[in-house]
Amino acid sequence: MRYTKKFKLDCIKKYKAGEHIDDPGGCKHETFRKKVRIWVRIYDVLGEIGLEHKKPKRSWKDKLDMIQRVLGGESLTEVALSNGTQSYNLSNWYKIYEKFGVDGLKLDRRGRPPKMTKKPKLSNEPKTKEEFEKELEYLRAENEYLKKLKALVQKRKDRQPKKK
Repeated sequence: MRYTKKFKLDCIKKYKAGEHIDDPGGCKHETFRKKVRIWVRIYDVLGEIGLEHKKPKRSWKDKLDMIQRVLGGESLTEVALSNGTQSYNLSNWYKIYEKFGVDGLKLDRRGRPPKMTKKPKLSNEPKTKEEFEKELEYLRAENEYLKKLKALVQKRKDRQPKKK
């Protein structure tokens, strides 16, 4: 669930004053309390900017600095909160760093990866007689294969007892 900046600020003020914070619903009470504590820590370090939804994109150098702090012995959560990011982001950057090194951090991997591979581009050059013959041979072999496969499937269907 996404919360507005105003709602987060209200929760932080109530938390710091020791007042009761009503759960907005949609999650367990303890889960929401943990979120509020995270907001408080981010607010203490970065102020209101840390509560924004659209935070500035981190450079690979910033990510590397955070990872080096983790490698130096600091906890992942503490480093993430002190820099105003979520620990799962830092965890992902850490995994990328372990797998690909610094070059992995330099790549911009936002968004969903493509589902389909790119189709080969067709050339505008005319095909030679040998290329046509090779393609024809391939298509004939593919056709024969599909005919045999269809015959096998039909044979299996014929062997099965018919349902009444």
